[in-house]
Amino acid sequence: MVQDPPPGRGPDGEEPDSSPLPPAPEDPGPEDAPGPEQGLYLTLPAGHLTLAGFCQGGASDTMAPGALLATVVEAVAGQDAAGLAGCSDDQLTGIISAVWRQQSRDAWMLMAAIREFARRAGTGVEGEFAADELAAELHMSQSSAAGQMDFATEVPKRLPRTFAALAAGQIHPIHLRIIEEETRILTDTDAAKADAILAGAAAGQTFGELRYAARKLVLKLDPDAVKKRKEAAKREAHVRRFREESGNGGMIARELPSDEILASWQHVEQRALDLRAAGMPGTLQELRVRAYLDLLQERDSRAAPEGPAQNDPPGPPDTGPDRPDGHSGPGGHGSPSGPGPASRPGPDAGPSLAALVTITIPLDTWQGRSEAPGDAGGYGPLDGDDARDLVAAAARHPGTRWCVTALNPDGTAAAHGCIPGRHPPRDAGPPGAGPPDHARGQAGYHPSRTLAHLVRARNTTCTAPGCTRPAVRCDLDHTTAYDQGGRTCECNLAPLCRHHHRCKQAQGWRLEQPEPGALIWRTPSGRTYTTTPTR
Repeated sequence: MVQDPPPGRGPDGEEPDSSPLPPAPEDPGPEDAPGPEQGLYLTLPAGHLTLAGFCQGGASDTMAPGALLATVVEAVAGQDAAGLAGCSDDQLTGIISAVWRQQSRDAWMLMAAIREFARRAGTGVEGEFAADELAAELHMSQSSAAGQMDFATEVPKRLPRTFAALAAGQIHPIHLRIIEEETRILTDTDAAKADAILAGAAAGQTFGELRYAARKLVLKLDPDAVKKRKEAAKREAHVRRFREESGNGGMIARELPSDEILASWQHVEQRALDLRAAGMPGTLQELRVRAYLDLLQERDSRAAPEGPAQNDPPGPPDTGPDRPDGHSGPGGHGSPSGPGPASRPGPDAGPSLAALVTITIPLDTWQGRSEAPGDAGGYGPLDGDDARDLVAAAARHPGTRWCVTALNPDGTAAAHGCIPGRHPPRDAGPPGAGPPDHARGQAGYHPSRTLAHLVRARNTTCTAPGCTRPAVRCDLDHTTAYDQGGRTCECNLAPLCRHHHRCKQAQGWRLEQPEPGALIWRTPSGRTYTTTPTR
């Protein structure tokens, strides 16, 4: 049955004008509100609910994105996509194109909704923490949510034609992101000129072609654009380390002076050639890596002793032939020295690391009886070998402090203690039980070192939803304020980064800790989000 098109839709069922965010009525009267008999009516003209409509130039192949197109794709493909098997190659390509256009429309709607969310938040103290509310709902960090709000607010103002092209499915969200990034340094007047040119050109260009065209246009509109961008980026120069997806580590330096980078690269290259000349094995790429690490740590691998490692890293004594892993001596597969004596350095070789970052390793993993993963605070998970290597490196540094956390059966922290010195403790002792009746509570405001360590071992990051700031860099917050009767006890303490500490105190926010380490956040909109102890 074909129904008459509802108001706002043309006789052929075409989508209404897709200009960005038409204003809603300010004060709709009761007659404007949809009643129970009203609903969403979708006109499905003849020829759309067929696979033939997705052939090149067909009714569905040329349909603008929106609710109607989404309905047609769902009806033809089926909820389990079983209908795709009956498509010709031409029809399948048409469905892919339709979903691609719909993806752009959905991205436009998401931006429109986030822009309205940001508009309602406004400015001031309440608006400052609006991004935290969005972050909790979307399971992202506060900074990512704030970036989404800024992007959704600024793009429609500076690039209205590009934003409308996204709504119409003419460009992909990545096209929009490229145009926004490349024109960000332009004045509003020049941005409007770029918007008029790039919005139309982007539809027929790959991402790489668009970025090239946008950069060329920016240079034409503002000859000083490159200099402006470069000077601004210099203020963001940084060096950081990170965890690769493979589990290895990486280090990167960004936005540095070109002459210094080229000179530094030449220095690394020459050191790698020197290592090769000295007879060190490996490809030139491998020797560059060794040269890079040598230069950063002010050492020379040419002077390192050769031959197999003599001993395992400091740790518990070997348990003999009855070791659970079946190996009976140093260098065995299950020992902290790894799979073989030639593959890992001895106790006096390798880097020296002050454990100013929290390195967490299960006792069995450290003893070589398990490969359960460890963790480095602010870095990420570590496999057994890397965790043992880090413990060995920490043992070489006099500034390291060793801590032991006993766990409950579910993996949450139960007890904690600290031991000074260069070597790890020999035995963590039996796991403890949860504290009864505020056994570790204190009379004063500031928690003791042991209590602070226990709370940070229980919750290893900020306890706000989505925040991953390591607990060691957070405040220890009294969930119920100390001056309002809150205890200095693990049942009322939790790590909060400075931002979320302030967020908790903002109007409309409420925080509760019904159980030690389990926190319930209530946002100004009335939604609740729960974070739990680290396992």
